[in-house]
Amino acid sequence: VYCNMRALGMLFTNDPSYLELFVECRWPFTCVLFFMNLSVGIETIPMSMGQTGKVFYAGFVASWFGQVPGVILLTRYWRKDLYGLYTGVAVGYCVLVFIYGWLAYSSDYRKYSEIARKRAEVA
Repeated sequence: VYCNMRALGMLFTNDPSYLELFVECRWPFTCVLFFMNLSVGIETIPMSMGQTGKVFYAGFVASWFGQVPGVILLTRYWRKDLYGLYTGVAVGYCVLVFIYGWLAYSSDYRKYSEIARKRAEVA
């Protein structure tokens, strides 16, 4: 994505001025995609253990206390453009990665493996 941002931008427009905006924003946009996909990958760990409520609240907290304030603060006080916007979104996804990572790290794997064994015996 980072190396082919102009080609990616051409999916949306052929206007050279807009394509330059895409190229200028390639670093934060790449960070958004990286942290977004990493969060989806890490999310599967607590989801597979049935911690759907915790995953929901983690997403809620990261969105409303990470992404939204990040975007507002960065676009208001730093850069009022797509670079600031994507940087704020990347900050929110980074917060989500840390929350999901903490959930995965602090989970009691023995407890959840025992629950999975009991579910498998019933089926």
